[in-house]
Amino acid sequence: MDNKINKNRLFVGSIVALVATSFGFVIRAGLLGTWGDEFNLSQEQVGWITGAGLLGFPLTIILFSLIIDKIGYHTSIRIACAGHILSALVTICAGHIGDPFWVLYIGTFILALANGIVEAVINPAVATLYPDSKTHHLNILHAGWPGGLVLGGILLIVVGDIGWRWQVAFVILPTLVYGWMLVREAWPVQERVAAGVDYAGMLRTMYHPLFLILLVIMVPLAITELGTDSWITELMTSVLSETPVHPLWVLVYTSAIMFVLRFFAGPIVHRINPLGLLACSAAIACIGLVLLSQAGSAMLAVFLAATFYGLGKTFFWPTTLGVVSEQFPQGGAMTINTIAGVGMLAAGLLGNPVIGSIQDRFIDDGMQANAPELVEEVLEAEGSGLLGARTLNDDAVALLSEEDRQRVVSVQSASSQSALRAVAWLPAFMFVCYVLLIFYFRSKGGYKVIELKTEEQTGGLEGAAEF
Repeated sequence: MDNKINKNRLFVGSIVALVATSFGFVIRAGLLGTWGDEFNLSQEQVGWITGAGLLGFPLTIILFSLIIDKIGYHTSIRIACAGHILSALVTICAGHIGDPFWVLYIGTFILALANGIVEAVINPAVATLYPDSKTHHLNILHAGWPGGLVLGGILLIVVGDIGWRWQVAFVILPTLVYGWMLVREAWPVQERVAAGVDYAGMLRTMYHPLFLILLVIMVPLAITELGTDSWITELMTSVLSETPVHPLWVLVYTSAIMFVLRFFAGPIVHRINPLGLLACSAAIACIGLVLLSQAGSAMLAVFLAATFYGLGKTFFWPTTLGVVSEQFPQGGAMTINTIAGVGMLAAGLLGNPVIGSIQDRFIDDGMQANAPELVEEVLEAEGSGLLGARTLNDDAVALLSEEDRQRVVSVQSASSQSALRAVAWLPAFMFVCYVLLIFYFRSKGGYKVIELKTEEQTGGLEGAAEF
């Protein structure tokens, strides 16, 4: 194998790998309603399935961060490729073997495991490839995520009639491409390793107070972006039911905004620093979610609100990774991937099921307030889930008269937007946290990037230039 590092091929291949991860994400997000109808799943069950798409991620991204310097990036990428293909095959079997809920859950969980391995490789690799522009290039790298959402979303809309199993199989295409581009390439030595920082030094970084604060903020950040994105198509289904617009277009539209803007993170960060960018993003995301919750079913109002939400969430994830990489380079793959893993864990374990349960609760309350005579007919007999709400029975709703069915749809629409209003509190909390961090750095002389010295530069001594 040629040991010369092809920086451009590694970078482009890493972007394609991220496209593959978001391909699987958007396809499953677009099929939630289909699976719910075909297999009569509750909103909370749908939430657990979407949560599985994020829940397995932290397991592999953190595990591989510990061993990736030992087993190598090549082996890791091969395992990720196999996982993406296996997840598609398992999901396709839903309805043919076992309980459909568990088959869908396991298939989606395998996808999350593969996604975690991909990011365990590409995040520290790109930070090492571009040490002088980490936040900028991490934003460009993570343009692959919304880029995949756009491509996968449009594909679902265009070929929606071919059946959901064929749609799930589409994730295999970008998987083969990134496997071809990356498995035989030489990868750089991670900057922590090059600087001679050992495992003990890497793990000590995990206890730094600033890192722990960023971990806490990552929880609402991930729920705001990934949790909402997982649900947004399902949430908009009833809202846009009286319009000719496919609800998946809302996710495609906000993802297109993210894809374009992430290429321009560098100049913005240069002017206001990463924390300033994150504070502005949190404020705009909060406004966007509030506007979405009040937009009603007016198509123009929905997409205007979605514009604010798309602008707000654009820089959340990659800029946070950039801050961690710039402030804690001695943490190597562990710190940058742990922050991502905690985010995915929060979105999968908390965000998706909770958003689903909130919808069930609002539907239960809304039916009792607006159509009490239909409650016993369309709601399950007993409450369940995190908030003890009764689940809407789609089969029973289908048997209603057109007038009664529209009343149920109206309640569903209101519950979807009420759920978004509840989520809006999260970026509001993040905004306060970022403002406090900005004042903290100003008290220390301003935000500065921490640089590591290689062993050659330090005469073979272990450690960072600053700690």
